Amino acid sequence: MPPRDAMAAALALLRDPASVRQARRAGLPPDIPFLLEVANADAAAIEQARRRTGYPDHFLEEAAAFYIEQILLDRHADSYRILGGSPVSSHAELRRNMALMMRWLHPDRKSQRSSVAIDRDVFAGRVSRAWEDLKSDDRRTAYDAKRALAAAPPPGPTHRNGAAKPFASRHKGPRMGVRSMGLRSMGRGFMRGPVPSPEAQAAGWPRAHDLQPVSFWRRILGFLRGRL
Repeated sequence: MPPRDAMAAALALLRDPASVRQARRAGLPPDIPFLLEVANADAAAIEQARRRTGYPDHFLEEAAAFYIEQILLDRHADSYRILGGSPVSSHAELRRNMALMMRWLHPDRKSQRSSVAIDRDVFAGRVSRAWEDLKSDDRRTAYDAKRALAAAPPPGPTHRNGAAKPFASRHKGPRMGVRSMGLRSMGRGFMRGPVPSPEAQAAGWPRAHDLQPVSFWRRILGFLRGRL
């Protein structure tokens, strides 16, 4: 079950850093802007968080900073998550979160009481790139299309009628060598080496007719060696 609010999620993550993988897979709490205000040492947000949780100011700032660094600014996060939002977030919400994050990452910020080491240059670059992806309707539409394309499963080989053709497993059954093919291979122009599987052909391996055929006597010799 997702945490009740962003501050509770941040405190839980600081108490148990080993849960970071689970937190990265979970959805974001709805009140990320409040957490960003706490990280920025906003007086009203800090006071509200202190009354709600009972933790001191520096601990609240540290929890907020740790959550932002580990969950929002994770290198695998998409642009929506980096800005503390989702595909249904409004442009105004994303812009506000971007401004709060850039204020938190500003090198001249003097009220940083958190002990969390912040790589400001790297994180600011991620925030800037995320905002470039989502700053306008056209860019957002293009980014959504790119995300959908990246999430789609790769196309596989098809039959002539357009139906999907299942791949043959590379780990089931004997390899197509001389020993398993027997005499039938001799009348079919046995090639040097095993015939590439459909996966290998799709990856650019040479097709069977691109390989140089072996002479009739070499096929016989190969068959006899396989029987010995």
